Amino acid sequence: MISKINFNFTNYFKSMVLISLVIFLVSLMSLLIVGVKSSIDFTGGTVINVQVDTDVNLSNLRQVLEQDLKQPVSVVEVNSNNETYILLKMGYLSNEQVINDVLSKVYDNQYSINQIESIGPKIGDELKVNARNAIIASLLLIALYISIRFDGYYAIGSLFALLHDVLITLGVLVLMNMEISISIIAALLTIVGYSLNDTIVIYDRIRENMLLNPYRDKKKVFNTSLNQTLNRTLVTSITTLIVVIVLYIYGGDVLRPFSFALIIGIILGTYSSIFIASPITLYLEEKYNIETEEN
Repeated sequence: MISKINFNFTNYFKSMVLISLVIFLVSLMSLLIVGVKSSIDFTGGTVINVQVDTDVNLSNLRQVLEQDLKQPVSVVEVNSNNETYILLKMGYLSNEQVINDVLSKVYDNQYSINQIESIGPKIGDELKVNARNAIIASLLLIALYISIRFDGYYAIGSLFALLHDVLITLGVLVLMNMEISISIIAALLTIVGYSLNDTIVIYDRIRENMLLNPYRDKKKVFNTSLNQTLNRTLVTSITTLIVVIVLYIYGGDVLRPFSFALIIGIILGTYSSIFIASPITLYLEEKYNIETEEN
């Protein structure tokens, strides 16, 4: 794809890290100020997909539902794949027959329930804790693995890159008002694995070149290594992106949030392995490595 390229990555390390820091802080502020919009996977509740064969007055339906169910109800009309349906979201319903009774009163027999999904608040809390623990455990195990395979400097660089990818992806989802569900958590863990794989390929080449040239200027070693792995990095990222974009287009409403998060994560993972993990590792190597260097 790209042959004999000699791009000077190290010249752009500082500026790219600063840009990334600004975007990272914006994402972090969006998480703190706007907050994460959790799906019923974590909050608990009931979501009902209803097909109605007559004209729908959403405000009237919401009023009747809230009056009969004695709780706030979200009523949204959704158009997807040339189909229109009503999506009802409410607190957890232990007796789902109540919905049938209310809908029968409003629409008689001119409706059908396509799907009912209910998660109790206790299960939602457990899923929230498990999701948090899964992400934290994966980051800690990755740091341990990188420390053993390479050294602590490389582990620090990879962790910063992974935090960069995960938090910016979350920030984009929050700013787009997308719900964070179990599928999004699965996407974030997939992003962590993808980004780590890309980073390890670059780290392997850096270590190999460092062993071959132990006294060479480290900036030159890092720059050479990044150029040598650039072709593989771009080919892998582009081919993976093509598959995920197809999944986003044809995967339907269920897979669309998952594939959208992956699209962001793959782009960020490719970027961070070059412009986050590598600069941080280079900085630590130059500052704390006691080996004598020759220009």
